[in-house]
Formats: sequence, structure tokens, C-alpha cells
Amino acid sequence: LKTPGTLTVHADQPLYEPWFIDNDPTNGEGFESALVYALAEEMGFTRDQVVWGYTAFNASYAPGPKPFDFYITEVSITEPRKEAVAFSDGYYSTPFVIIAPDDSPVQEATSLADLRQYRFGTLVNSSYASYITETIQPEPDISVYNTNADALQALANEQVDVNVESLQIAEEVIADQFPELGIVGILPGPGTELGMVFELDSPLVPYVNQALANLKADGTLDDLIAEWLPAPPDYPDIAE
Repeated sequence: LKTPGTLTVHADQPLYEPWFIDNDPTNGEGFESALVYALAEEMGFTRDQVVWGYTAFNASYAPGPKPFDFYITEVSITEPRKEAVAFSDGYYSTPFVIIAPDDSPVQEATSLADLRQYRFGTLVNSSYASYITETIQPEPDISVYNTNADALQALANEQVDVNVESLQIAEEVIADQFPELGIVGILPGPGTELGMVFELDSPLVPYVNQALANLKADGTLDDLIAEWLPAPPDYPDIAE
């Protein structure tokens, strides 16, 4: 532990619903906040022993020492990232979706081939960027941004044509921040599996994994998913 007797957990800013509520990780509301407190209790920590802090999303999985015991903000588990940090077992899998302005011709796209003509914007060094580069392979250069908020703002400002997001984040930002955007469809593939991030070779990983396994076995994780991540409406599938 970074501080004896304390579980230090970091997250990004801003925080999106339904993962966190009111941009406040300490309130225990939202799927990831509630999950952290459930894990902490399973490991023998009281609520007061959980201390939250901020680390930028990209910095969470960069090489080097970390100021947190673990980090949680919808971080995708990927093989390249495993070279720099350790991950917990996955706690949720989410599909990727295409989002674009409601009045954009992108809304008529039904396949990856239809999407390749458009300008993509995305978060630098993210699983979204990898998916765009490796799977969609657009013809124009991809515009990358230091934060996901910047990438979304560029889309709203029509500096780019289209963006890739996880389903829940797309629904949240459309509902609360960018009502002029809409979900085009669900992209092919498994999407992404989310995990907690640890300093490389952290001895805490097996303890968190055991706590997570216990929450899976006793139904707590399923209950949290049902409470905070309701089943989405049907969206069209984007063909390969």
C-alpha cells in the first residue's frame, strides 16, 4: 500500500456517468465508485480508509512509479499496456460504438467500408485509437487529442466527422453534454474489457483479484451492473 492502512485509488477528471455520479468518486454512486467500495470492504477496508486522488487517464498506464494503489476509469486491458503496468482481472466488457452529429451523412453508414472516408478524432494512445487504426483503417489522417473531452468537443465543433466511444460513455455524453450527437451503431468485435491499473509487479494485484472473484461469485458484481449499467436500447450493428 502507498500509505499503510489506506487504500489509495485514483481516477480521471472529468468523470462520466454511469461510472461515477456528479463527478464525485467518493460518494459510492455510479458503477465504478460502488465497485471500489465493494472491493475495499471485501479486502477489509472501511469506507473511511479509501482515499481518492487524481491521475490523468493517459498517465495511469504510462511506465514508471504510480502514486496510487490502483486506478479505475474505464481503462481497457491491452497487451501493449501490460508492458508498462499491471491489470486486475476484467470487471466489465463494453462494446465500441460510432458517434457523429445527428445531421451528418455518417449516420447513414452501415459498414466499416462506409466509415473509411471520414475524418476520425480520438483520444491519443487509447483503445479507441487502436481500433480506428487497426480495424476501421480510415483514409484521412486521424486527429488525436490529449483528453477524451477534447476529442468529443472537436466532434461537436465539426473539426472531425466521427468518433469511437464505449457505449455507456457515448450515451452519457450525448444525453448530458452533446445532444447534437447521436450513436450510429455498434462496431464489430468484442469491444473492450475494463480492468483496474496497478504499478508493474504490484503485490496488491492478487488480493484485488481475489476480492473481485468473490464479488463475482456471490452475485454482487452482477447486482452492481444491473443497478448502474442498465441494458442499452437496440442500436444497429456496423458490418465488417
